[in-house]
Amino acid sequence: MSTDIRLKRLNDSLLEKELDAYLATRTSDIRWLTGFSGVFDEEVAHALLVASSRLVADPLRLLHTDMRYAGAMKAQSSGVLDVLDGERKAHSLFVVEQLKAIGVTPAGGGGVAQTGEPLKIGIEADLPLSSYRALVKALDEAEIGAYELVEIAALVEQLRALKDAVEIETMRTAQQITDAGFAHMLEFIKPGLTEFEVAVELEFFMRKNGSKGLAFGVIVGSGPNSANPHAIPGDRVIEQGDLIVLDFGAKLDDYRTDMTRTVAVGKASERQREIYNTVLEAQLAVLEMMKPGVPLVDPFNKVNEIFAAHGFDALSHGLGHGVGIDIHESPTMGLNAVGELAPGQILTVEPGIYIEGHGGVRIEDFGVVTADGFDNFTASPKQLIEL
Repeated sequence: MSTDIRLKRLNDSLLEKELDAYLATRTSDIRWLTGFSGVFDEEVAHALLVASSRLVADPLRLLHTDMRYAGAMKAQSSGVLDVLDGERKAHSLFVVEQLKAIGVTPAGGGGVAQTGEPLKIGIEADLPLSSYRALVKALDEAEIGAYELVEIAALVEQLRALKDAVEIETMRTAQQITDAGFAHMLEFIKPGLTEFEVAVELEFFMRKNGSKGLAFGVIVGSGPNSANPHAIPGDRVIEQGDLIVLDFGAKLDDYRTDMTRTVAVGKASERQREIYNTVLEAQLAVLEMMKPGVPLVDPFNKVNEIFAAHGFDALSHGLGHGVGIDIHESPTMGLNAVGELAPGQILTVEPGIYIEGHGGVRIEDFGVVTADGFDNFTASPKQLIEL
């Protein structure tokens, strides 16, 4: 999907919501709308003002950044951005400057003056209060006439939920690195290592084999720590009889992967096997359900039906989430999930059972919903492995 198509999809959404412009400050949204690769880091330092075709003849992408990123962006901006401003100033001042340049004044041209309606600018519902106040102050002082700031939750994120062919293939390739990482760890893990040592080795292997960073901080939970879904690798020493939950992912061209496997150190107990087999049964059942038109809440309910049949409590976290530029994206599969599965959605399927003081099991794959089913990117084995 070209960035022009992405801009058109956003413009269509702005027209539907009767918005003249939209201000994006989330880095992942800006990455998606510009297509810039290898430019962004974790710092929130950019603002993209999109002027819709209510305001101008053709939608505009107007980006403000700073000198740390401007040079790299300039090399990729031709045919994408209408304005790239790297001057040191507040995003709010940039917004006002661009609106004036478009002709948004009480007596100026543009859709606002022609309709007599207030200028309607969409903003992220979670825009920091300080940024909101700065924007209001700048707009008031600019004397551009009546305006309205309209809070919109996850506008671009909802568009990003449907991946294009390039995004799909990028994540499929990144998963190959993730799978290789798991295969390596099966040879590496042994009693006497700490959880932290396992996490460091896994990160080093993936980076050495093509990952451009981590999709998220590696999760390693051993023994009783495996009952903590987001266990932070620590100094606990791995012992015979432990279950170890490994949750990790590679990163490629700003896109992420997500996979979880649980292994046993030594021979698994009957209780451990019971937990593991129940989780595996639930995951396999859900993978069979993954196809367009299925309500997002149904797979979650299916897992809980299987858990209950085996005498286990309900799933304590969401069953799955979108993955892309962010590790958690729309849509989600969980309790109160709204909507249906649709072709192009890339989702995880990650049921788990966690018993405090004993341990836990989680098995997670991810892949893309297709026209008639689910293309699973994850190739790592799922049978219980005893190291």
